[in-house]
This record gives sequence, C-alpha cells and structure tokens, in this order.
Amino acid sequence: MSLSQSTNALAESGTDAEITEIKYLVEHCGFVWALGKSRGKTGEIVSTRALMNAYHLLGRETFIRFLRLLQNTWEGDPRSLTAAIISGTALFVKTYETEMNDHTFLFRLSAVDPDEINRRGRADFSTGNVALRFARVILEKYNGQRGGKKLPYRFKG
Repeated sequence: MSLSQSTNALAESGTDAEITEIKYLVEHCGFVWALGKSRGKTGEIVSTRALMNAYHLLGRETFIRFLRLLQNTWEGDPRSLTAAIISGTALFVKTYETEMNDHTFLFRLSAVDPDEINRRGRADFSTGNVALRFARVILEKYNGQRGGKKLPYRFKG
C-alpha cells in the first residue's frame, strides 16, 4: 500500500488525529487533499509526503499561514502545488517566519509563474536538498523587486 493509500484509509476512518487535522486544515484553506486520486483540478494537493512534512516542520498555526499563502498567491494552480514548491515554500516560511510579510509574499510571488519556480528549482544542482533549491528561488523572487525590505540569506546550506 502506498503512503497516499494508507493516509487515505486513516483519513477516512478518522482514527489518526494528526491526519484528520491535516485534512481538515487543507480543506478549510480551500484545497482538496487528493491522496493519490488526482484529477489535475485547481486546488488539488497530491503530494502526501510533502504536505505531511510541511505540517511537521511548521506546526499547526504556521501550517495554516503557509496554506493560506499558497492559496492566495497562486489560487490553487496545480503547477504551484507540486511536492517541490510545497516543500520549498514550507522551508521559506519556516526560515523567515518572523521576518517575512505575507502581503509582500503574495504581491511578489503571484507575479511569478509556478512553472518558472519549478524550472529554476530543478536547474539548481548546488545541493541535493530539493526544498532548499526551491526555497532559494522563492527568496530570490521575494527579494527581487526594487525597494522594500530584503530578507537576508538564512538557509542552512
């Protein structure tokens, strides 16, 4: 049984409090946790592992903030809900949690096509850490415009 299948079984049975909470939060923020049965529709999150890792990395409250940023920035575009962008955004939010401005994130990143983030993150071979590669692209785009407060590089690696 795959991770998505076993997670789906736990979500449907309601026996795992953490899975139930993640599913509730994902749906509350306007997404569908596809759990392996993707139809390629707007708002579907397929990557079970990336989503669960984001929840563990961020904790409940910051996970909600992270989901809202994803939803408000790219409005559920399936290209923005890849495992790599989910992981990279989660790492970015964790690293800059107290320094970043949600409005600035939304304004600057919504102007960036998710395909560009995917392309640039995949092209970075300086590290094997996929989340770090994509978080770097997000940081560059967050800092990319003239004016405004720039975030310093704080990633480990």
